[in-house]
Amino acid sequence: MTFSRVRTLAGAMLVAVIVAGCGGGSGDTSSASPSPAGGTADETTQAPPPQPPSPTETADDTEEPSPPPEPEPPSPVFDPPDGSVPSELVGEWDGDGTAVRFDKIRFSADGGVSLIFNTGTVLEGTAVAEGTSLTLYVPGGPIAYEHWSIDAFDAGYGYTFENLRLDGVSYVRQITGG
Repeated sequence: MTFSRVRTLAGAMLVAVIVAGCGGGSGDTSSASPSPAGGTADETTQAPPPQPPSPTETADDTEEPSPPPEPEPPSPVFDPPDGSVPSELVGEWDGDGTAVRFDKIRFSADGGVSLIFNTGTVLEGTAVAEGTSLTLYVPGGPIAYEHWSIDAFDAGYGYTFENLRLDGVSYVRQITGG
C-alpha cells in the first residue's frame, strides 16, 4: 500500500471517529441526551452560528463623505507675452524651400507673428527679439532661436532681396524690383 493511500484511509477513519463521538451518523436515538425542552438533542434545532460582530463606528464612519473632486479646469487659453520686434523684421518672409520649418513667417509692428505652413495651417502668437536671439510664442510652445540676422543682396536687373536667417534656416523677401 502506498503512503498516500495510507494517509487517505487514516484521514477517513479519523472523520468516522469524530462523527461517532458526537453521536452523529448512528441513526440510534436511544442514547441521545434529553434536552431541557423535553426532547432529545437530536430532535431540537441547533442554533445558527453566531454572526461576526459588526464593525465599531469610528469618527470616519460618522463624517459626511467628502464630495467628489472638482473636475479639472479646461486648459488655459493660449496667452502669449507682449511681442517686441525691431522694424527690420516687420513684413512677410518666404521659406527658401530647403530645411525650412514654415512656408512663411509674418511679423507685425506690434510684435505679432504668424507662422504659415504649406498645409494652410496658421499659428498666431507673438515674437520677442532680445539682441540677436528671437523667441516665437505660439500655441504648442515657444520656439527659440539663438541667432537671427538679415542680409540684403542684389539679384541684378533691379531686384533686391533680404535674407532672414534663423539659426541657419533661411527666409527671403523681395524689397525692390519687378
